[in-house]
Amino acid sequence: MGIFGWIGIKARAVAAAISRGYKSFSGQATFEEADRMYEDIKKRFEEHKAFFEKEVENISSQIEEHVQSINKSKETIKTELFPAFAEKMHILKDIPVSESYLKEYFNGSNLKVDSIKTKANLYLIDFKKNPFKSNALAIISLGFYTRKKAKETLEKVREEKIRLEEEMVRMDSELIKLKNINDALEIIASYYTSMIDLYNALLSRLDNSVNFLIIKCLSYAHRIVHEQMSIKLLPKTQQAEIMAMVSISKIMKTMVDKNITLEGKTDVIQKSINSAKNDLRIQKEEINKLNEAA
Repeated sequence: MGIFGWIGIKARAVAAAISRGYKSFSGQATFEEADRMYEDIKKRFEEHKAFFEKEVENISSQIEEHVQSINKSKETIKTELFPAFAEKMHILKDIPVSESYLKEYFNGSNLKVDSIKTKANLYLIDFKKNPFKSNALAIISLGFYTRKKAKETLEKVREEKIRLEEEMVRMDSELIKLKNINDALEIIASYYTSMIDLYNALLSRLDNSVNFLIIKCLSYAHRIVHEQMSIKLLPKTQQAEIMAMVSISKIMKTMVDKNITLEGKTDVIQKSINSAKNDLRIQKEEINKLNEAA
């Protein structure tokens, strides 16, 4: 290395030392720390917020599908299955049927996420945006004013970082709520559809029992007498099926009349849905027991 190369290296080292010294003197080093912190938290927060909004949209769409499935099942049970059951049973007993039912609603996430504050709201001094003004103030005030403003800027950015990290935690918590609601509603929707399949099968079996009873009564008389249409004339197995059908209908009515989503807000319905899921699970198990016993 020649003498001039060595001089160049030393000159750059001296310049760097002077620069570091000046940045410390003026507060520019503190400002640059604040600026790096701001850019880092801004990037992380905006990415997190974008992910949160996309996930909310996806999960809410799935939840809406489950809600519509539940409403469709309720409608089918109330307006098709129960009237069909009443129609088949009318020669044995008049069964009043109401076609009204409580619809479920989901209004989506109600979490309002704040935006990051702008640099204009946080920076009390800006060596990048206004270098001439900042350096002039540093020289005039012997660095006292600019160092003070740089420290205050760093503190404000730190406070904003803490606030945004708390916002990200809130977003994560909201996503957990939504996922739990979605999972529970998916199970509840499957309860309803499986009960419809079972009920349709039971209606077919009820047809056989009623037809058997009609034929049985005709063997005793030339005309059907309402008083003679008693399930006591049926074999024990078919009697058990009809009694199970009546009990199952009562349980399903309880299921259909249950309002699961309440006001449709995540902070309100989470406990309600978990409770409803447990109740419906117990009711489904009871229905299966009655069906197996029949």
